[in-house]
Amino acid sequence: MLLEGKYAGRPASFQLFVLLASVLGGAILSTVLSAVVLFLDPQGAANLAGAPGLMHIIQSISAIALFLLPAFVLAWLCSTNYGDYLLLKKVPDGNIFLLTFISLLLFLPAINLATLLNKAMTLLPFLKGLEEWMLTQEKAAEELTLVLLSEPGILPLLANLFIIGILAAITEEFFFRGALQRIFYKWTKNTHVAIWVTAIIFSAIHLQFYGFLPRILLGAFFGYLLVWSKSIWLPVFAHFLNNGIAIVVLSDESLKENEFITGEVSDTHLLPYTILAIVVGIGFIFSTHLLKKKLEN
Repeated sequence: MLLEGKYAGRPASFQLFVLLASVLGGAILSTVLSAVVLFLDPQGAANLAGAPGLMHIIQSISAIALFLLPAFVLAWLCSTNYGDYLLLKKVPDGNIFLLTFISLLLFLPAINLATLLNKAMTLLPFLKGLEEWMLTQEKAAEELTLVLLSEPGILPLLANLFIIGILAAITEEFFFRGALQRIFYKWTKNTHVAIWVTAIIFSAIHLQFYGFLPRILLGAFFGYLLVWSKSIWLPVFAHFLNNGIAIVVLSDESLKENEFITGEVSDTHLLPYTILAIVVGIGFIFSTHLLKKKLEN
């Protein structure tokens, strides 16, 4: 078919160029389509903060155009079988998904501690301008999240689970783990380097300073899941679980008040929470070891 596999076998640097060029094309497409959507709904465009539905549409367009489309363009042009390239065909069995779910739950307290550590960090004085820019981006992302989660009821919750949970997990994992991590592995021939470099880029792209360290850890976890399982669907599942848990917690007033659930731990409870994180962290190590063993057999 047209252009399928045309650049198969080309070096990693060329594949990275193809991916970045596709992202640029996706950004242009996203801008045009979003402008059309806003033009068709001038009332919502005038008050986006009061139009979470419209923001959902724009966010969906952006995710598909910037992440999903470039991943498929790369796989189409640089391989003779895009399904194999993106590891779409293999689906792990139910026990693997269950063990992944348990592993993620055991990992979350450590992730929350990394968030607390991240929030305590400040940049050197000569980087004050950069820090202020990062904090501005962090505030903007937080305000967007609050708008998207502002509507009460089951239907808005399901919409958020689909857009922020399922769609974000699919589009981001196809791009970062399915495409970018593969390119870095082809480039370096080192699995660990490919996973961690991709995780760092994955975290940086979100432009959320307070979540930089924990997002690197999560990105690395997703990366290892891909390598162990040889299936894109396992990191997609784990990514969705992480996002979905956050959505449910932030959408429920009673859950938002529980600092052991949200990870917004006060100084008073920091020691017991740290002990909890260490204990369940040991469980995470054992569960991931078991998961790796089952996947590699």
